[in-house]
Amino acid sequence: MNPKEKERQCEKAFDRVQHYWHAYTSGKETPVLFVNDEDFAFVMNVVAYAAYERLKSVRIIAFQIMGNHFHFILMGNQGEVEAFYAIIKRKLSRTFPEMKNVKLSLKTICDLAALRNNIVYVNRNGYVAHPDYTPFSYPWGTSQYYFNRYHFNGELKDLYSSTLRIMFRGRDPQLPEEWKTVDNKYIIPASYCAIKFGMSLFRDAHHYFSMVSKNVEAYSGVATDIDEDDFLTDGELFSKIITIIKEQYNTGMLRDLSKAQILELARKLHYDFRSSNAQIRRLLKLTQYEVDTLFPLSVKY
Repeated sequence: MNPKEKERQCEKAFDRVQHYWHAYTSGKETPVLFVNDEDFAFVMNVVAYAAYERLKSVRIIAFQIMGNHFHFILMGNQGEVEAFYAIIKRKLSRTFPEMKNVKLSLKTICDLAALRNNIVYVNRNGYVAHPDYTPFSYPWGTSQYYFNRYHFNGELKDLYSSTLRIMFRGRDPQLPEEWKTVDNKYIIPASYCAIKFGMSLFRDAHHYFSMVSKNVEAYSGVATDIDEDDFLTDGELFSKIITIIKEQYNTGMLRDLSKAQILELARKLHYDFRSSNAQIRRLLKLTQYEVDTLFPLSVKY
């Protein structure tokens, strides 16, 4: 199949669904909620439970669980999407009381290009925030299930009720027994997410992998839309810095810039690339005082 025909197939897949959403909670206004693998595994199981409860009305295309916030790419009408999150919030609030104040925000996604960018943005989120991971190894979401072999070593039917009570920190929710699990700890997203549909929105694996590793400006735009910081990793942003200073100052070395030029570059990173004060300080070798003076409203207390 040639690229044009592949693209037409992607467009047909996109047109089959009426409503797409990027549903997310704020990472700026929420304290750290999930601190260890046991917490994240439990949250994964709560997401699986909510997905099952709303299986006929809401489908998860991609999601990522971070230490203090969530990202979901969903299809379904707004009321059902909100009901899906309400289940997650109710279940998690029993263990993490701060969840009671965590509100969901919704951004509608209106075209195929935006949907692709948002899927990749979400699947990259854990990797960007945690340098120990690759774009395909972060376990707490769908990133490793797109065009990739993934790991599981059990099914719910293999587990004792006592194990299920530990997994869900409560009674057994009676989910489909064929759903796959990892190490008797959590249900894998491939069991309950629309991974195949999500992959059908890309022309092929090469197309998806290319988007994961490139096109960072598009994802910076997604971050701007949802008011997130530090979308680009330090390495990615440093590459952008080198490109910028070559074009503007005819040098490939930060040390060749004057202090005024460094401060001008800091403003560009802040306003154009949504970089946090801490990331700007690290990359431009400024003091914390200098950066916080430039951008006082971004200071984290």
